[in-house]
Amino acid sequence: MVIDDDLGKSAVSAVGRAGFQRLVAEITLGHVGLVLGIDMSRLARSGRDWYQLLELCALSGALPADTGGVYDPVEYDDRLLLELRRRSAPATDTPDPSERSLSC
Repeated sequence: MVIDDDLGKSAVSAVGRAGFQRLVAEITLGHVGLVLGIDMSRLARSGRDWYQLLELCALSGALPADTGGVYDPVEYDDRLLLELRRRSAPATDTPDPSERSLSC
C-alpha cells in the first residue's frame, strides 16, 4: 500500500493530513509491517505525532525505514537515532509552538 496523500503538506501537525492519519490507522490495525520513506524525520514534526507514530510501530511490530536504514522502535538505540535525526533535520516547516525553547 502506498500512502502519499500528504505530499507537499507541512508535517508540523497531523491535523489536516489525511495520509498521516490513515498511516496511523493502518499501523494500529496491524496492516503495516514496514513504513518506508525517504526520510523518517519528515513524517512528523510535532513531538506528539512523532512519538505516537513510533509507539504504534513498536506495539504493532512495524519497522520504520528510510535511506539511512531500517529501525526497530522497540530498540532504545534505534529510537534514539530516529529522535536525533528528527531534531537535527533542517527546519523547513514552521516550528510547533509547544516545542519551542526559551533562551535567556
